[in-house]
Amino acid sequence: MAGLFDTFGIAKRGLFAQQKAIDVTSHNVANANTEGYSRQRVTLQTTTPYCTPSFNSAAGPGQFGTGVEVTSVDRVRDTFLDYQTRVETGVQGRYSGRDKFLSQIENILNEPSDTGISSLIGKFFDDWQQLSKQAETSNSRSVVVQQSLALTNELNHTSSELTKLKENTQMNIKDDVFDINSTLSQINNLNKEIVQVKVAGQSPNDLLDKRDVLLDQLSAKFGITIDKKNYDGIDVTTSNEPADIASPKGGTAPIDTDTGKPVNIMQTSDPDNAVQFAYISDISNTDNSNDTNTVKLTYYIKGDMSSESNKRTIRYTYNNKDPKFNAKIDAKLKGIGECRVLYTDSQGNALTYDPITNKKEDNGGWDITTGTLYLKRGKNPGDLDNLKLFQPPSGELKGYMSVQQDIDVYQDQLDKLAKAFAFAVNAVETQSATYVPNDSETDDKTNGVYNFFVNSSQKGGEDKITAANITVNSEIVKDPMLVIAGWSADTSVCGESDGSRALAIAQLRDKLMGIQNIDSAAMTREKFLTNATTGKAMFVADSNLGNGLKTVVNNTDGMTLDNYFKDTVDRLGIQEQEAKRMVANQHTLLAGITQAKDSVSGVSLDEEIANLVQFQHSYQANAKIISVVDQLLDVVVNGLVK
Repeated sequence: MAGLFDTFGIAKRGLFAQQKAIDVTSHNVANANTEGYSRQRVTLQTTTPYCTPSFNSAAGPGQFGTGVEVTSVDRVRDTFLDYQTRVETGVQGRYSGRDKFLSQIENILNEPSDTGISSLIGKFFDDWQQLSKQAETSNSRSVVVQQSLALTNELNHTSSELTKLKENTQMNIKDDVFDINSTLSQINNLNKEIVQVKVAGQSPNDLLDKRDVLLDQLSAKFGITIDKKNYDGIDVTTSNEPADIASPKGGTAPIDTDTGKPVNIMQTSDPDNAVQFAYISDISNTDNSNDTNTVKLTYYIKGDMSSESNKRTIRYTYNNKDPKFNAKIDAKLKGIGECRVLYTDSQGNALTYDPITNKKEDNGGWDITTGTLYLKRGKNPGDLDNLKLFQPPSGELKGYMSVQQDIDVYQDQLDKLAKAFAFAVNAVETQSATYVPNDSETDDKTNGVYNFFVNSSQKGGEDKITAANITVNSEIVKDPMLVIAGWSADTSVCGESDGSRALAIAQLRDKLMGIQNIDSAAMTREKFLTNATTGKAMFVADSNLGNGLKTVVNNTDGMTLDNYFKDTVDRLGIQEQEAKRMVANQHTLLAGITQAKDSVSGVSLDEEIANLVQFQHSYQANAKIISVVDQLLDVVVNGLVK
């Protein structure tokens, strides 16, 4: 039969339980402004009542309650909102990364402005127009030369700045790889602690909050997938956008050959054997002068370049006789250069594709598969075909990797613009649709006339001319009178005041040319001045200019030089607007998700104060019961003595 001491025990348990509830409430209030903190609550449950039915249990009414106990301290958390947050944070990270660099490309192109390329193109043609009217003056020629130099210098500068910007994106990738590996290490340590605390039967709520904050930060870098394990442990995997460099497809995590399961970048079981990320710091392709080339990739484990002990090298030698295979290698190296992130094992060895058809089962047998590519660990690969790059479908890394492709596009379009200028102006100036380099060290003329635009790395040629190297022929810069303005290079024939050739160049402003069809690798002046569709010559004599002077005629499939550049600027503007719009949309979406999370997990001070008052009153009531029991015991013990 229950007595006063049982009543005392009930009150004591009630007192302790309310004390724990007050402690949790105090913890909530203290962390009301802590990032990532989840509101906690105690779960109270009645203790086992007295008595348990049996043959020798006392007869009479029952069962009698024995009080209350705290069974758990739980985090208030909605895992679906966590999932939404990480997915949308990855999308925001992607477009934030793109916006960061697309806006810088806009600043580099500096359009529209009075000093940008478009304005300089207009001034270039204006000065040639003026020269056609004042062909006899040296001043007009000097102005043409200086204005042309201003245009080529701006093309050089813009190309150089785009190259530097691409290098900056790669440095951002390097920093991200280092941060990612550091974050994964922190998550791994927290995961171990969480499992240990959980195994001991306690609730690692604050550790779980810290881990969730790090997972949210990680999701901003790239998309992650979380697989829950026993005792609140987790495995983290990441999807990979393309199956290889050249054939993008899918968005699934790579498969580990040994386990047949997705490769974990953080795992509860055998945590020290999870894969890591490395940063490729240097890519070189050296001609060995024996019909072979050697590709050398230098990467650093975990992106940590602070120690040479982290440095690893992959070498691949190939036969360079086949132009198609060389182009394939160049394309792969370009893809590697834009990505620069490798999967590695815990020893720093690069993971490679293993095109196996047999996979070992858990029971020791073999399962026949059909062409699935698995990742294998071991020594670094001897070729590039199976090298496994990490190319995520979302996050900052995706943004940085994709914007490099955009930089390459704009660089390529500038190169096409430079080639078009050089081919068209040089053709009219030299009156030749072809360019044949002269072997002479002292002369590189066509029809006795110097090329106007040249490759700065060559004496007077236009081979491999790009926006980075285009300039005005140094001979013409030294002597502007070498600019030919008349229909003939001999002024005694055409007269000093004849400006037919200068007029033909000025009229190139409105000529439609196949600029978009320029193949940066193999284009020549002759190809450029031929219609790619009909094969018709686009450089013919114009009767309006007189004396059989040849000029570029309209290509109905083409566009003007200025419009081509403006289309480039417009394309950039559209891409930047899209990035800004997506960043704004994701900000709004994440704000809504954050608000929903706060309504579930956030600390409401008003609610906590209300709970505190409730627990306080309950604590006081239990204390009163103890006081009453004390008085009753005094009556029973001391009263009987009287």
